[in-house]
Amino acid sequence: MLLNLTTICLAVSLACALSLPVEAETFTPKSYIKAVFAVSPVIGGAEQSFEQAVSVYRSAIMDAVAPSFSLSLSNSLYDDQNTALRFRKGDIGSSLSASWNLYDSALSPVIKVRKARLDYEYAQLTLLIAKQSEAVSALNRFYALYSAKKRIEIARMNLASRERQYKDTSEQYQSGTRSKTEQTQSEGDKLQSELSLAQAESAARKALLAFNEMLNTEPGKEQETLVSTQSVNIALPLPRDDMQKALDGNFSLRRQKVSLEKTRLNTRSNIMSDYPRFRLDASYNKSNLGLFGIPGGSWDGNPSYGLGMSLNFPFGFLGAQNYLDVKAQSNILKSAELGLADALRSLKTSVLTAQENIALQVKSLKLLEFQIKAQKGTTDMLLEEYSQGNAGFLELDTAQTKLLDSSGNQITAVNDLDIALANYRTLLGEKIWE
Repeated sequence: MLLNLTTICLAVSLACALSLPVEAETFTPKSYIKAVFAVSPVIGGAEQSFEQAVSVYRSAIMDAVAPSFSLSLSNSLYDDQNTALRFRKGDIGSSLSASWNLYDSALSPVIKVRKARLDYEYAQLTLLIAKQSEAVSALNRFYALYSAKKRIEIARMNLASRERQYKDTSEQYQSGTRSKTEQTQSEGDKLQSELSLAQAESAARKALLAFNEMLNTEPGKEQETLVSTQSVNIALPLPRDDMQKALDGNFSLRRQKVSLEKTRLNTRSNIMSDYPRFRLDASYNKSNLGLFGIPGGSWDGNPSYGLGMSLNFPFGFLGAQNYLDVKAQSNILKSAELGLADALRSLKTSVLTAQENIALQVKSLKLLEFQIKAQKGTTDMLLEEYSQGNAGFLELDTAQTKLLDSSGNQITAVNDLDIALANYRTLLGEKIWE
């Protein structure tokens, strides 16, 4: 009996827990970006590439500052002198060798380290660019959900206004102060408002699916968004110093500069390979090491070590191939330099254009805030006068439509301004996720 009572209590408790509504999590733009980063495959892939570049960089440094060692153990298990399959400890041969390139006119250890360092910087900037791109994508989905929910609120307010208007029109039609046409138009406006609300709710559900997709969570999980526009913190005009800040800090431009430097090093190495190539190498070799109890060999001339020099003259076919290859490498470098020059010019235009757009958006948002305040007061006054039969149908309809349009435009303006500010910070090379 006690067991049954305990089981019943547990079942009731579980049912109550399941019936309680799950509280929606509230996100700000920054908290949403942070949550997206934690589960983003794009960020994960970029981080793996960066870690790989770090490993290559460290390996290149070790290769440049330290010799390469090789340990070899060998044993003859079978030969034509003794056809019996065997393994004798005394037949094991061993050797230890080391080599160290001290200088190479085409690809010296120092150049290897520089190239690895550039690969490291390139991967680091690629990671930062991936984070910027993912952050902007997250912001777009965040504001899509935010605006969709705000439009539901506006649609509900508009529907309530239209329903009140329809109720007043029907009552006044019954009393003979309104025409049948006005009643029909009012009913049509109410139905249109109901459709607008349904459309806004559908758009919000779709926006929620996209929002949750980046979080890798349940598609239908309810989420809340909290926005505080940055427009109040913007002092116009935007600083002139931002241009130089963009030229120095823009991640894409910095990566292109690194790419150009890599091209210069590769071009130099390839061109120097077409000229007489000078190498300086150190070597060391010790055989019969006496490992694992095996007797060691004689020390007469063992180990051996030395310092060697080589000079190689590649000519191809009478030097024609060398000449053509050098010319091709020079053209590759020139193309990379022109690409960087074009990127610099494009970035300057992008920064100036973004400044103009942000200035207009700030002014537009302030105007919309004023218009909504004025139109809301006008609409409330006309609704009251309309219910008393002192205002015309068209006059009220026009005021309601203007209020609806301005409210929707304000939501769009807030979204566009914050996203424009994020894109502007991206141009300046700032970490918009911090």
